Order: sequence, then structure tokens, then C-alpha cells
Amino acid sequence: MEYQLNLFGYKTNCLVNVHNESISITLPDENQKVLQNYLRRVLKKYGQHTENDALEVLISKAIQVENHLGTHMSEPKVKLPYEVLPEIKEKLIEAATIQGLSATQLLIRIIETQCESILSEGEGIEHGI
Repeated sequence: MEYQLNLFGYKTNCLVNVHNESISITLPDENQKVLQNYLRRVLKKYGQHTENDALEVLISKAIQVENHLGTHMSEPKVKLPYEVLPEIKEKLIEAATIQGLSATQLLIRIIETQCESILSEGEGIEHGI
């Protein structure tokens, strides 16, 4: 079944499978890349070095940080260097509220998703796909 889970302060869609007394979580590849980028960005705020870490290492570091904090990590507050038209800003805030995010977090997530799709398309072009 597909659910939205809060992983380390980041809400993401994933498949949750329960079999006998075990649970497994499966993230689609694009969600894994976005989660990896999120963890790299957020773990820096907590003094962790993350430049070349694989997702598994980032998750391990995130668990350690959250155990130490006793709560979820949070994204650094970012002031975007541009203004958004008022009607777009209202829609952005509304969409962010529905997803339980700040408008800035949603905008960052949209940009990351678009960058990942462009990079994926670029890799396909390089390999003749």
C-alpha cells in the first residue's frame, strides 16, 4: 500500500509492506534521490559531513541525529532571493499547507524534482536512449 511517511522531517510517498511480523518500505528511485538531497542539505545543519555519502549512510546519520535530538530534524530556513507574484504565492502557500510544508520547502522540492528529471533525461540522451 502507498502511504505518505515523515522520514527525518521530510514527507515522502512510499510503499509500505507488512508481512508476518516485519515491515519494509520501498521508495521509488526519484524519491530516493530527492530524500538523499534533502538529507545532505539538512544533516549539514547538524554538523554532519555528507558530500559523497550513499543513501544508506545518510539514513544512518539521520537516525543518530534524531536519536540525539529526540525529535525530527528540520530544514534550514532559506530566504529565496526573488519575489513571487501574489496570486502564485497564495496558491503555493495553499499547496504547501495541504502537504504540511512551508511554501519555501515546497518550492525547493519542486525545483529538486525538476532538476532530477532533467538530469535523468540528460543521462538517457548521453546513452542514446
